[in-house]
Amino acid sequence: MTDKSIITIRETAAAYAEAVRTTQRFFDRLEDGADPSALVEYATLAEREKEAEEARLDAIVAAGFEVPSIDESDSDS
Repeated sequence: MTDKSIITIRETAAAYAEAVRTTQRFFDRLEDGADPSALVEYATLAEREKEAEEARLDAIVAAGFEVPSIDESDSDS
């Protein structure tokens, strides 16, 4: 049986990927970038992406995965 932390990483990664795809589909159909409703929709989508990314990263950290070369806390950055 797969460890629960791995399942959580898979689920949060899938949710993040879907959030990014949703934003991509928004831009595929966007015709008027100055339309106030488009700006509101984009802001909502961007916030969902951010939340999904944070959940994915939290799951990765909770599972104990660390890649020092890309870790934000890496002092070489």
